[in-house]
Amino acid sequence: MSALREEIRTILREELASVIDARMLPDIQRIKIENSHDLNAFARLILEKMSNPKFVEQLNSGQVMFELDDQSTSYHKVHTIPASVAKRTQKSVPTINKNLITEADIADVSAGTVLVPRSARITPLAKDEAKRKGVRIERTDS
Repeated sequence: MSALREEIRTILREELASVIDARMLPDIQRIKIENSHDLNAFARLILEKMSNPKFVEQLNSGQVMFELDDQSTSYHKVHTIPASVAKRTQKSVPTINKNLITEADIADVSAGTVLVPRSARITPLAKDEAKRKGVRIERTDS
């Protein structure tokens, strides 16, 4: 009986977190732009992401926001998406910068690798979805 209660609690936590996260907390992506090359690479990254209608909707509603990263530390230390990664010849590594990673977060990621903060909690359904889609979840230092 306690296992069933715990499973129900887990499901409720995940569902409530996804509703709260989706409505209240924007996904802030930190971008490092040090020169014109980085700026042009960032423009190409945005152009690539604009093909996803969900991204366009999130950007227009303020659920996705970009912030300039003026620190000179490495990508894995500050959870940024450096614009130089978004070259035409290679794909950018998606980052989910949230404390609770849900199935809905993983559903938005295509197969490959996704970066999440080391301190983030990943729900069991999110892990199942990642396995189903072939998504490798990589934790990064905060």
